[in-house]
Amino acid sequence: MTKLVVGNWKMNGSRSLIEQMVETLKQEVLNPPLAQVAICPPFPLIPALESAVAQSSIGVGAQNVSNHLSGAYTGDVSVSMLKEFNVTYGIVGHSERRSYFGETDELVQQKVKILLEHGIRPIMCIGESLEQRESGEHEATVLYQLVEGLKDIAADQIAQCVIAYEPVWAIGTGKTATPEQANQMHQVIRTKLIELTSEESAKAIPILYGGSVKGSNAAELLNQSDIDGALVGGASLKPDDFCQIIRGAS
Repeated sequence: MTKLVVGNWKMNGSRSLIEQMVETLKQEVLNPPLAQVAICPPFPLIPALESAVAQSSIGVGAQNVSNHLSGAYTGDVSVSMLKEFNVTYGIVGHSERRSYFGETDELVQQKVKILLEHGIRPIMCIGESLEQRESGEHEATVLYQLVEGLKDIAADQIAQCVIAYEPVWAIGTGKTATPEQANQMHQVIRTKLIELTSEESAKAIPILYGGSVKGSNAAELLNQSDIDGALVGGASLKPDDFCQIIRGAS
């Protein structure tokens, strides 16, 4: 499958960065496209991104979504609002949402479901802490999050998802799982996805790696057999670095 590279800007960015980023991407890696590319900026910047990427293949993504359709939920953003701005991807279950905001596997499942029901592809994040990896619980932890996040979702709907494996100990720390460690976990995830869907469907579900991905390590990571792309944090805020990662995906 074509590699998918998604930039997660977190609480960073500006209109001027959007203009600079999109122009650089168009010039450097989108003619012809070296990979599928999407950017997930903070909510207020989504309209500017939608406008900037018109007439290009760059996808528009959101970093979160409410599990409610509407109502008295101050500060939340509904899936129908995202649809108005042609959002095609939605990140759910990021470790920062889990740890800082107490998001549970049950809430992640609700958000996955509501995105799927409205035609937005969830990018569901799963990953273990350093303590869980060192104690040998990493595979069980990741598979539990995977199964709970996709609970009661039909196989044909699961096939529309994107999974992002992000070892918590490698996010924003400068540490990166070795290509072999990452690929081995991706294979474990793929095996479970076969159980939940089918072999054909599971092979078509992109499994991204996230966790201090940068230009210098992207090619080695993305050339692994079961790594289908990257969910990129800090490096996605730097046009040259982001382009280098996309080149690594090709």
